[in-house]
Amino acid sequence: MEERIRFGCQNLINALPILHGLSPAQETSDAPRLEIVRDTPAILARMLHEQLLDVAVVPAVEYLRNTDYVIASPVCIACCGPVESVRLYCRKPPDRIETLALDASSLTSAILVRVLLARRYGVEPHCTISGVGHDLSQIQTDAVLVIGDGALVIDPRGFQVLDLGEEWFRMTGLPFVFALCCCRRGANLGDVPERLEKSLADGLKSVEDIAAAVSGPMGIDRERLVRYLTQSIRYHLGLAEQQGLLRFFHEIFNCGLWHEERGLEFYAHQQASE
Repeated sequence: MEERIRFGCQNLINALPILHGLSPAQETSDAPRLEIVRDTPAILARMLHEQLLDVAVVPAVEYLRNTDYVIASPVCIACCGPVESVRLYCRKPPDRIETLALDASSLTSAILVRVLLARRYGVEPHCTISGVGHDLSQIQTDAVLVIGDGALVIDPRGFQVLDLGEEWFRMTGLPFVFALCCCRRGANLGDVPERLEKSLADGLKSVEDIAAAVSGPMGIDRERLVRYLTQSIRYHLGLAEQQGLLRFFHEIFNCGLWHEERGLEFYAHQQASE
C-alpha cells in the first residue's frame, strides 16, 4: 500500500502561500504521498483530534488544549499588528458590549476576542455561535466576530470595527499566532516539515500570481490581496511569535478560559522511533 500522510490546511486565502508548492508533480518517488485536506479551522481541529489527519494547520488553542500535540513545523498563520481578516463588528462601544456572536468556524479568535474584551474593555459578554455571511444586518447581538475571507469583503458601515491583531499588539507589543502546524507526539512525518517550509517559500515568491488568481472571484483588489499576504500575515514561528503565543496562553489562563498554561514542544524526527 502506498504510504501517505494526511495534511490539513484551512480553506482561506491566507493559506494559499503555504499550499503553493505542494502539487503532486513536485513529490519525489521515495517520499510519502501528501494528501491535502482543506476545511475550516474548527473542522480541521476536530479531524486532527479524531486522527483523520496526521498533521494540520490548526487553531493555536488546540495545541494548548491537547498536550499530546507538538509543533510540527515553524509554518504558521500569524500577524504583528492589524491582520484585516479577524474583526469584531460592534453596534455599541466595546466597553458596553453585553452580547457577542462568534464565528462558527473559529476557535482561537473566539478565545482571543473574549480575552481582549475582558482585559482591554472590562466586559465579559454572553456569547452565542452564529454563522455569518457578508451581510451583518440580521445580527441582533451587540457585536459579531468574523474571521477569514469574509472579513475582507464585509461592508462595515454602521459598525465600530476592531481588528483583533491590532488590539492584541496594542495590549502586548507582540505578534499574535492564530494557527500552528501540529501533529501528535511520536508521529512519523518523514520530510513533510521540510516540504511545508519549501512550499511556503515558493508561495511567498508567487504572491502576485496567487493574488491575481483569487482577486476576481473574491471581488477584492489584487494589490490589496498582495499587501494582505505579504504585510498583514506572517508565516514563520520565530522567537517573537513564540513569545506572543506563550503570552496568549498566559492570558487565557488568567481569564479563567483554560485550566493551565503550556510551554512549546517541537517535532523531532527521532520521536518516530522512540
